[in-house]
Amino acid sequence: MHGLKIVKASKKYAASYCDTMDSVSREGKFLSVNQGYPLSEIIRFIKICRECGYPQYFLINEEDKAVGWCDIVRRSNQPDDVGYLGIGILKQYRNMGWGSKLIDAAVNAAMKCGFNEIRLEVRVSNSNAIHTYKKYGFVCIGYNIDGVTTDGVSEDVWTMSYMARNLESDEFNRDKFFGMFPKIKFKFEH
Repeated sequence: MHGLKIVKASKKYAASYCDTMDSVSREGKFLSVNQGYPLSEIIRFIKICRECGYPQYFLINEEDKAVGWCDIVRRSNQPDDVGYLGIGILKQYRNMGWGSKLIDAAVNAAMKCGFNEIRLEVRVSNSNAIHTYKKYGFVCIGYNIDGVTTDGVSEDVWTMSYMARNLESDEFNRDKFFGMFPKIKFKFEH
C-alpha cells in the first residue's frame, strides 16, 4: 500500500470519492447516513468547499482514486469560527496512520483560514476513531444519547473538540473552558 498520497480535493476525484463515501456509509458504523450521495451532490459539495475556502483533502491510491477524505466545514447553526470535521477511509487503507495525516492536513488548513475550533461527532462504539482523535488533541465536550440512527438502530454519539492553541497551554483546561460560560442553576420539581 505504498504510493498513497494526500491531495487537495478536486473534481477530478469526484467519482472515486463518491464510491468511497458510499462504501464507508454502507458499513453502517461510521457515518450518519447508510448510503452515499449522488455524484451530482458530491461535485456540488467539492465546489462549495473550494468556493468557501473549506479544507478538503483526499487520500489517493496507486490507481489515482480517492480512497479516503477529510473536510472541515461550517454549519449554519454554529459560530463562524467553528468547523465540523468529516472523515472516512476505505477499510483496506485503515490503521496505517492515514487518518491522522488527513486530519493534520485539514486542521492545519482550517486554522489558517479562520477556524478557532474544530468539532466532530463520533459514535461511542467507534473506539479506534476516538483513540485517534484523542491522540490528535480532541477532547470530549458533549454526549448525545441516541445521537445517530441508521437502519432503525440508534447509537450514542460523542461531540469532540479541538481548540486552536489559544489557551495557556497545549492541554485542554476544562475548568478554564467551561468557566467562560455563565453558571446556570437548575431547579428540579418533583
